[in-house]
Amino acid sequence: MANLHNAQLTHQLTFEGAWPSAVAFVDEQRVAAGNRDGQMYVWDLTSEPVELTEEQQKNNELKERAANVHPMRSLDGHANGITHLLAADGGETLISSSLDHSIGIWKTSAAAAGQGEVVLDIAQRRQRIKRDGSNEEEVLSQPGIAIETQSPAHTLAGHNDWIQACAMSGDGRYLLSGDDAGTAILWDLPARREIRRWQAHKMNGVVSTALSPDGGRALLSEYRSNRGDFDRPPAQVQVVSTATGELLIDLLAVQFPDVEKRDNSYEYGTKWSKWVGRGFVTSAFSPDGKLLALGMGGEIGDAQVHLVDAETGKQVRTVSKHQYGVCDLAFTADGSQLLTSGRDTTLKVIQVSDGKELATLGKPRGGQFKDWLAAIALSPSGNRIAAADIAGMIHVWSV
Repeated sequence: MANLHNAQLTHQLTFEGAWPSAVAFVDEQRVAAGNRDGQMYVWDLTSEPVELTEEQQKNNELKERAANVHPMRSLDGHANGITHLLAADGGETLISSSLDHSIGIWKTSAAAAGQGEVVLDIAQRRQRIKRDGSNEEEVLSQPGIAIETQSPAHTLAGHNDWIQACAMSGDGRYLLSGDDAGTAILWDLPARREIRRWQAHKMNGVVSTALSPDGGRALLSEYRSNRGDFDRPPAQVQVVSTATGELLIDLLAVQFPDVEKRDNSYEYGTKWSKWVGRGFVTSAFSPDGKLLALGMGGEIGDAQVHLVDAETGKQVRTVSKHQYGVCDLAFTADGSQLLTSGRDTTLKVIQVSDGKELATLGKPRGGQFKDWLAAIALSPSGNRIAAADIAGMIHVWSV
């Protein structure tokens, strides 16, 4: 396994406008990212770096950034924010889930459908207007980047609300999505069809899903949008059988055996929230299927990542903390390390065996409403890490 704690920042790809919210490696050289407006682009990291203009040379922050390259292709088809990006079939397929209630399936080797133009430096343009008093219409109307366009090969429809969660089994056969209305759907990915669905509590949406490597078990994690509403239960966290749909583990029941199951949080809201927060917003099975990693989200002082025994639901240890909330997490291919990102603009590399923090990439920039690393991804070899920064960049570190 690559020594990720020695990773160096090699690229900072400009992606300004709406928050970048999802990222995935197509292969070792290409990275895809999407934002909260539904825009998606693919960058080739081997492209020639973009040279700064005379105006940009005046900006010290831009001068200090790592290499930036222009995207090679725009993936057009979603009408609302992108929540997850997943690569399948050895990078031949890219999967996107969206707040527009749909899941897009893209063929990464497909020919371009056409040509377009995109502006990715809108924030820099507005800073220039504010700093220099430049003509607003003139600056904002300057041409953008010429780019190829592509449409999805297929679209999965079945959700009637924002899709917040999307995960794939290790063998690429199954996909598990979840939405704000509490509906989770298991898909047969090669056949492009729904297999079964689950319904969470009507007042708690499904914010995170995970599938075991063989696709036999599914984790469904709910989210409480209103932490002060005690007339609803806490955010549930359950492991179910994908073959039968039956409940295998109720993680809250395992953690709090003295609390009887109920449809409200009276007297126990604070107790539950210390472990689950407002809900685990990100989750993953380890590559061997023995562990579950669960990340607390939702404006929490010191949000934690729990490692749980995937067979019993018992907590093994708590690893990694992110001030204000965890955003994303991912195991390395051999399961020895766990990457976590949060609302503190940091990405942490954790040793799974003992919870030791091996490295912190990035640095805090002022608080939870400033910048988050909303999503992270590992390249197929494990030698590269990408992170979607809501400040308008995709960071890439290489070993």
